[in-house]
Amino acid sequence: MRDTVKAHAKINYTLEVLGVRPDGYHDLRSVVVPIPLCDDVEVAESEGLSVDMPGSDLPQEKNLAWRVARALQEATGCTRGASISIVKRIPEGAGLGGGSADAAAVLNALNELWQLDLPKERLCEIGATVGSDVPALVLGGTVLMEGRGERVKRIDGFELPPFERFVLRVPDVHASTPAVYAEFREEDCGRGLNDLQPAACRLYPEIARMVEQMMDEGLENVRMSGSGSAVFGWRRES
Repeated sequence: MRDTVKAHAKINYTLEVLGVRPDGYHDLRSVVVPIPLCDDVEVAESEGLSVDMPGSDLPQEKNLAWRVARALQEATGCTRGASISIVKRIPEGAGLGGGSADAAAVLNALNELWQLDLPKERLCEIGATVGSDVPALVLGGTVLMEGRGERVKRIDGFELPPFERFVLRVPDVHASTPAVYAEFREEDCGRGLNDLQPAACRLYPEIARMVEQMMDEGLENVRMSGSGSAVFGWRRES
């Protein structure tokens, strides 16, 4: 049996940093929205567990797709295997959840392939063990994400401007999530719709220039996604 699924990138339409948790992570509240940009993820029954991602030199054991598949095996005692093939389109270090999107797609696909019949809530719990963005992308749709990312719920009736007017640009910089959080200051909160944006712009001037350029072009609702470096906004007309 073989299945190919789309692993959609996400944007953080809003992102609030609420404080630091006892475990050292930051407490967040974010509206997470999937966007059309996606990777292709193929899963097939196999004796072992393997991930093939052409063009990547990331060791298999560090790939979130492989890690979440192992976490699913361990959580359920499943001894079946799978070969996973990923065609990447979502850029890395952009705050678009590329690795998490692949992991979420693999979780949902293997749940069916291995006939585990786990509810979304359980898949989200397993996904949270490998990545903070995974639960929101497992759930799908527009989601309110809280805590470190482990608390998620769908938001009904939330309407974005049409994606026909959506513009996404990625500066030529790989934003380091740990570095952005280390640079974050309390006074950054409330200065925009993404509390991490001031810190990222201090570290990576290319992001600040991209935001300014898109605003100068007349785009609306311009902001950074996640911890950067992707910047998005909407044109006034399609």
